Formats: sequence, structure tokens, C-alpha cells
Amino acid sequence: MNFTAIDFETATSSFTSVCSLGICVVENNKIIERKELFIRPEPLEFNEYNIKIHGIPPAMVEDKPTFDEYWGEIRPYIEGKTVIAHNASFDIRVLCSMLDMYGIPYPAFEYLCTVKLSQKAYPELPSHKLNKLCSALGIRFHHHDACDDAYACAMAMLRIADDYSLTSVKNAAEHFEMEIGSVYPGYHFPCKKNKKKEKSETKKKSQRTASARVTRGAAVRAK
Repeated sequence: MNFTAIDFETATSSFTSVCSLGICVVENNKIIERKELFIRPEPLEFNEYNIKIHGIPPAMVEDKPTFDEYWGEIRPYIEGKTVIAHNASFDIRVLCSMLDMYGIPYPAFEYLCTVKLSQKAYPELPSHKLNKLCSALGIRFHHHDACDDAYACAMAMLRIADDYSLTSVKNAAEHFEMEIGSVYPGYHFPCKKNKKKEKSETKKKSQRTASARVTRGAAVRAK
């Protein structure tokens, strides 16, 4: 199993206020790299609520590169890769928002949300938030630290793969009948918890149902 797990932390409620990015790379079911990038948001504005969550104050990032200056370093971890994130709708929206802000074309990649995946893998759990999920799975980490959150997401993915004998992220999506998300220049198709049924299959099912009703009706009339 090969993938890149990512996690963004933001300075405010704005999707373009990234102040930290955690990256965890998995190759052949092994974590081979972990890193965190501290990023100067533009403008350099933070709210107290976010600071209390991730512990990153303005002073920690005021002399760091901005997202566009980091992009050359970030891009190889994402482009052409399979990306996972816990609550991927947030992280992928942040990524796309940052790229839009700087006029950077989207890289091409596929992604899967481990919140949605864990809900299908472990439906008995009362909560699938990252800290609750990892507590149930025995994964120790520091919540809301971007590097640790990416690591925890990767570990959860590997645990699900092990529990269900899955060989790839795409295999996981197929096994749980999920729709894998994809991003490429100019487009973003979201990951979905339930794979959309093919129209032809739905039509055939409707035809079978209608046929069965006609047959039952004929049998009743015959009586």
C-alpha cells in the first residue's frame, strides 16, 4: 500500500489561512517519511480559537515561507500520488483554496477520506473523530499537531488495510463501495462515502421490479 497522508492547520476560519502542513509518506505498507512545514499565512492574522487548538502563534511562522514559496517542495508529495486525509473535504478544500489564491494549477491526484472509510470499517464505534478513532485502535499521537495528525491518519489507514486484507487505497474504496475523489487541473471531484450506482444497473433493477409486479398481477388475475 502506497499513499501520502496530509493534514492542514489554519490560522483562522479561512481556508486560505494555512499555517502548518503535516505530511506522512507510506510505501509498501511502511512509513518512510514524516515532516511538518510551518507556513506564513497571508495576511498574517490568527484568531485565539485556532491558536488554542493547534498551539501555533503568529511568532512561530512570521519568518517562514508562504504557501506559494513552499509549493515546489510540497508538490512532489501530492502530484500523481494517492492522498488520504481525515475529513478530507476540509484538507482538500484548503489545498485547492490555497492553489486558487496563488493562481497555481491543480496537480493531478486521487484521494480518500479516512473519516468516511473508518465509518464503514468500524460502524460500531460511537465516534470517528481522529482522536476517538485512534484511541479505539491503540494509536498514540498528539492531536492537532499537523505532523502527528498525518501520522495518525496513515496508521489508521494501515490498520484498516490489515484488518480487511486490503492491498491499496483504491482497493479499500472498492471493498467498501466508496467513490474515490480526484483532483486535476481545473477540476475537483469529491470523495463519497457511498459509490453512485450506475444508471444502467438502476434501470435494469427497475425493469426487473416492474416485470415482477406484472407477473404477480397476472397470477392474481388468473386466480
